[in-house]
Amino acid sequence: MKSKILLLCTVLFGILISPTLMAQDDEYYRPDSLRKENVEEVERPPVEQKQMVEKKPLAEFKDRPFIDRLRLGGSFGLSLGTVTNINLSPMAGYELTEKLVGGVGVTGMYFRYKYYDINTLYYGGRAFLMYSVVPVVNIIAEAEVLNVEGSYQKRQWLTSPLVGAAYSQPTGGRFIKAVHFTALFNLNYNNQIDKYSGQNLSPYGSPFVFRVTFL
Repeated sequence: MKSKILLLCTVLFGILISPTLMAQDDEYYRPDSLRKENVEEVERPPVEQKQMVEKKPLAEFKDRPFIDRLRLGGSFGLSLGTVTNINLSPMAGYELTEKLVGGVGVTGMYFRYKYYDINTLYYGGRAFLMYSVVPVVNIIAEAEVLNVEGSYQKRQWLTSPLVGAAYSQPTGGRFIKAVHFTALFNLNYNNQIDKYSGQNLSPYGSPFVFRVTFL
């Protein structure tokens, strides 16, 4: 009798644990893609998203509104001695690219030449391009046109192509981005001679032009 009871208990126990064993075997032989493992996946941005991140600064510059690319300021110059020259020039520039600025300005100038008894005002304008080679160095090309006084108080227009460079210090301003200490060379200086008096009509006294510009 005891042996029959023991046998019955063994059979019942086997029936009870068999589903658990089958489930474990099924999990063991299940392919890796179907296993119930909690694997934490790290999200990686696609290549296209990475490229967009790398090109973001350029996109930001192109999307900047007109007002944020505008520069307003001016320049002044001073020369004392035989030739006295005091000039002021309000200027406006626009950032064509991240490194290239183009702009225009108007010029008013007090000019005095001691030997020729010239004491007058000159006026005119200029157009310029300024390219940033490195953050503190800019190269500049400029065309300046001034109405000057020659012999017999006869006035005429004088065109001066100038090239040079500037040492620049950022200011952090919205419209005045930097202060530029500029040195330019007048390529047409030796051709600006008055045919009656023989004097050079350039108001600068030499082919070199020095200015301080806020732009």
